[in-house]
Amino acid sequence: MSHKHKQSIIAIALITAICLAGDSMLYIVLPTHWRSVGLTSLVQVGIILSINRFVRLPLNPLIGYIYKKISFRNLILFAVLLSGLTTLSYGFIKEYPLWILMRAIWGLSWSLFKLGGYLLVLQYSTNSNRGNLMGTYNGLYRLGSLFGMLLGGFLADLFGIKLIALILGSMVFLSIPLVFKYLPKTLQMEHDNKPLTQTRFTWLKPLQNKMFLKILVTAFLLSMLLDGMLTATLSHIIEEKFTNHIHLFGFIVGAATLSGGMQALRWGITPFLTPKIGDIFDRAKQKNMVLVLCLVSAAIFLFLIPLSLKLVLWLPILLVHLLVASVITTVLDGVATDYASKMTNRLLLMTTYTIILDLGAALGPIAGYCLEQQIGLYNLFWLASTTCLILMILWAIPHKVPLKQNII
Repeated sequence: MSHKHKQSIIAIALITAICLAGDSMLYIVLPTHWRSVGLTSLVQVGIILSINRFVRLPLNPLIGYIYKKISFRNLILFAVLLSGLTTLSYGFIKEYPLWILMRAIWGLSWSLFKLGGYLLVLQYSTNSNRGNLMGTYNGLYRLGSLFGMLLGGFLADLFGIKLIALILGSMVFLSIPLVFKYLPKTLQMEHDNKPLTQTRFTWLKPLQNKMFLKILVTAFLLSMLLDGMLTATLSHIIEEKFTNHIHLFGFIVGAATLSGGMQALRWGITPFLTPKIGDIFDRAKQKNMVLVLCLVSAAIFLFLIPLSLKLVLWLPILLVHLLVASVITTVLDGVATDYASKMTNRLLLMTTYTIILDLGAALGPIAGYCLEQQIGLYNLFWLASTTCLILMILWAIPHKVPLKQNII
């Protein structure tokens, strides 16, 4: 792989990071500042944090088709512009329907970023470096979550949402030069000879393949539990366990500030951690066992999180679990792209994979808040822990993937 190709992958990750910061900020700020932005319940918070993912479900097949018809660079530029406008709007809107509209527009933007990033890594990677490049991509674009959550939690507790929305929204437009300098104008789709939109439900055809179905089921559940549910409820969990005025190292901090700090620490470590995990994945003879070890770790820490522990013990447990969740994302992306690279219709497979990730992440915030009311906070996390153990058993059984197979 040429140095220019790696620069393109780093560039798409950094552009995505800058645009993602405003979205990540909301996961920290809305659960504790929802009244100040015109919302009337935490259920509305859950819906707002989910709606951008729900709108991506019907959009992703269309976006996969659009990537075959329109310039890659132009689509990313369009996504940047939408991201800047929606992030700025978060500081001004006070009506629930407008929140729904802005989050839906962000959903379109994120679909363009996510599928574009996957396709770029898939095109420029090989079997010997795919895990490393996927880890680099995942680690770098999540720097946006670092800044969004850290600055969002801190500034929102001090000044409210408007200031942080203006700062993050303005930064988005500064990423436009990176689009023109480093991103390729087009992507090659030489393996995709069949049109993506043969029917409305073409993206469902990969479900006929047992191995890819296992990947999709795992992606759905982990995206719902580790991305949607935990991220959306973290500041609420801290507030419930330790109140909203937490004494930490001689300071009093709010739940949003502490949640943002923990997430920021996670995303600060991730760029160094996930490429290393990607290297391990690339060298592993049984790649499924890397995922098995990650699932066992996630199950253990999900079991520990709801326990009544002192804050100084609980925070390291939470941090390790957040890092494990980031590692799982990279490993699972590596499994999916590695599998797709051996198939003939890579674009269709990655589009389907992206749809399933979005579905899980969309249900996560709503499921988290609704299930908490039904079964309680402790049982919610223990249910998630049990789910990870079941997935671990599923992946402990190896599955041999044939070369260059067309599944449709």
